[in-house]
Amino acid sequence: MIIPTGTKLPPTDWNAVLAEIMTAQPVQIIPLPLEEWPGEGSAIELTLSAPGPETQHIAHLIGDQVMDEAIDATTDHAWLVVLGYFAQALALIAELETVPLAQRPGTDCGPQTKLIEFLVGILGGIEYLQDLNKAAQPIATDATVSAAWAQDTFVHYSGVSRTLKAAAEDTLAAVVQVLQAVSRPYLDAAVLETLRDEGQLIVDVDLTGREVSPTSTDYPEAGFGWMGADTGKGYQAAVTSLVCARWTRLLLTLQRYAGRTQSAACLQAAVQAGEQLLGVRPRRRVELVQERRDRLGTRIQQLHTKLAQVQQTEDALWQRLREVRAAIPDLQDEVAAWEAVYQAQGRAEKRHCRLAKARRKLTALQQREQRAWRDLKKLHRQRDQYQCKLSTWQDELLALDEWLDYLETDNRSNYNPVTIVLRIDAGFSTGPNLAWLIEMGYIVLTKAHHGSTAHTLRVRQQVEPQTAWTRVGGNAEAVFMGDYQHHDCPYPLQAMLVRYHLPEKTRYTTLFYYDETPPPPLPAWFAQYNGRQTIEAGIKEGKAVFTLKRHLVRSPIGMQLQEQFALFGANFVRWAAAWVKDLLHQAPHDFITALGQVKTLVRTVSRARARWVRNALGHTLIFDERGPFAGTTISLSGQVAVQLALPLFSFALF
Repeated sequence: MIIPTGTKLPPTDWNAVLAEIMTAQPVQIIPLPLEEWPGEGSAIELTLSAPGPETQHIAHLIGDQVMDEAIDATTDHAWLVVLGYFAQALALIAELETVPLAQRPGTDCGPQTKLIEFLVGILGGIEYLQDLNKAAQPIATDATVSAAWAQDTFVHYSGVSRTLKAAAEDTLAAVVQVLQAVSRPYLDAAVLETLRDEGQLIVDVDLTGREVSPTSTDYPEAGFGWMGADTGKGYQAAVTSLVCARWTRLLLTLQRYAGRTQSAACLQAAVQAGEQLLGVRPRRRVELVQERRDRLGTRIQQLHTKLAQVQQTEDALWQRLREVRAAIPDLQDEVAAWEAVYQAQGRAEKRHCRLAKARRKLTALQQREQRAWRDLKKLHRQRDQYQCKLSTWQDELLALDEWLDYLETDNRSNYNPVTIVLRIDAGFSTGPNLAWLIEMGYIVLTKAHHGSTAHTLRVRQQVEPQTAWTRVGGNAEAVFMGDYQHHDCPYPLQAMLVRYHLPEKTRYTTLFYYDETPPPPLPAWFAQYNGRQTIEAGIKEGKAVFTLKRHLVRSPIGMQLQEQFALFGANFVRWAAAWVKDLLHQAPHDFITALGQVKTLVRTVSRARARWVRNALGHTLIFDERGPFAGTTISLSGQVAVQLALPLFSFALF
């Protein structure tokens, strides 16, 4: 249909004309300004013009007939553009722009822009902070990326470094709160779906080293410790992870420690942080704590009885001492008198004479006095030991009462307790930690803290050459050992002795399990524990892909912001990839495959060249025809939505 420019149409024909226009060739409709809109009964003027070639190409790709001229740009970081639009849709950028930063805005941007640029660099897999400007394809100078992240511009990496140095504890706390708020819908969905499908959650905890140069002096609180394969200087990071079918794993929390920190010291804080983020927790086993409290109360009562007996014995000794000390002066006078008599008469002292008898009585009393003092000292030492033990037990009883009250209160507010399996490695599994986890309600899967445990089991349980071993892995066999009383843990664990057939030798280790129900069959038990390789893979991914291995800055808060961004980035990229799958209009098989590979997305797709077209249709990303993902077109005009499972019901008892 051809309507000449300036054609006047009566109001009664508007709908018919517009309908015919929409079925004709693509046109661009330029509406009149509001103040120029004709009044009732007046005609309108439609200015019709043919669309540009780029607009027609985009319309052909996405099958839409409503177009206008496109704003066309080019980017060398296609995936970062996608992530920027995704971040805007999730309100991540808007929230990060509100975090407190004690730095005055610059001429080009505020300090929050530099914080966002730091996040974009981590999502782009930069190796060093200077790569923001000095890489072959610098992110900081890519105007399309900064626009996708709703920023007017990105700045020089030195400005980013200064902003991170100016960041304080309140900045870190606010950033963590923002990242967790953005993650909340996805975590809730993963928790509910996993509980619906599996009936339980599996949470892993691990400690990983973040090494620095052994000669460096400007990394605050860096210390020498175990950094994975060897000792080195650096920091420790305690990481928790949730196993889920949709995302394989979601990294939950990260806490930083000095390099010399041992795994055991980090466990309880990591578990509590994971509980707070997940929003669910198991039922606390208060009955176990009550039994332990009762046993301790019985021991304290028995110790009171022993102290009373010691006091009775001490009173008797004091009475004996008083009697002896009263009799000694009389015997001393008697001996002196007989000595005078024998000397005056010139008589010699004989074995059975009165002088000898008196002297023996005196000696016996003096020896009795010495024994009494010796026994008193022994009693005093025993009493001090009892009192010291009593004081320790009373403090422990007080702590148990407080712990019991805490667990009971927690259970009363936990209307929907869930079953959670916690998998930890040997470094975490000290006796106190195991007792704490058991009382907190977890099903515990772990490995023996000491390597000598396997030898102890083999000797005590008399594992003979003819013992029947069960195949649990390619080179692993196991035998069930029953109850095992771990040192400093009041609850018996179920033990499995595992032997690995290696080329040079046979190696033994011990796996532990705790739950009210019996452990699964040995192969399932072995496979379930070794499934914690998912968190090890997540940590490896963080170091290899999101620069978690290398510190990009040296300021204390900046290093922690890097860790939190890397932790969040591993999840964020997965969520964005799932979202993009619904927005693809066309894509080759290689790109579909890449969406399931975080490393490829960060290392390859983030560095792929593409055209970024913005028009009335939305935002369209067209990958370069000469690149590895030629033919891929993404229309970022959809909304971000998270499909949640039915929520858990909460009932309060009245």
